[in-house]
Amino acid sequence: MGERMIPLPTAHPAAGPPCHECSALCCRYFALEIDAPEDRDDFETIKWYLIHGNAWIWVESGDWYLQVDQPCRYLGPDNGCTIYDRRPQICRDYGLPEKLDHPEDPLCDYFSQGVPHDMEFRTMEEVDAYAATFLARKEADRAKRSAAAKRAWKERRRETR
Repeated sequence: MGERMIPLPTAHPAAGPPCHECSALCCRYFALEIDAPEDRDDFETIKWYLIHGNAWIWVESGDWYLQVDQPCRYLGPDNGCTIYDRRPQICRDYGLPEKLDHPEDPLCDYFSQGVPHDMEFRTMEEVDAYAATFLARKEADRAKRSAAAKRAWKERRRETR
C-alpha cells in the first residue's frame, strides 16, 4: 500500500520550477559532515578522500563536509524515486520546511544552486596549499603561547624571590 503524498510548496515561477518538475538534485550526491582537520594526518585523510572518484570537500560556517557526487541507485529515469513507499527516513524528511535546521535555508537544493561554499577542495594540491598555511599559522600561534607562558613563568619566579 502506497503512502499518501503530501504536496510540497510550489515555487514561484521567477524562483524556480514547481516541485513536480523536480530534477532530483538532492538524489544525485550525498554529503557527510567530517571533523575539521587539525594536523598533518587529518589533511592526509582528506587527500585520501579526494583521490576517489566524484569526491570533494566543502566548508560552510566552519563545518567540513565530504561530498560524493553519485546518484542514488533508486533514482528513476523520470527523476522519481523507484522505492518511494520504502525510502529511508532521511529522504522522507528532506525538503520539508519543518525539518530545516534554519528557517532561512533554501527548501531544497534547487534553490541553493550556485551559492558558493566558504571553501572547496577538489584536488590534493588544493589541500596541500591550504594545509601549509593552516599548519604554519597554528605553529606560530603555539610558539606565541609558549613564549608568553615562559615569560609568565619567569615573572612569577621573580616575584617569589
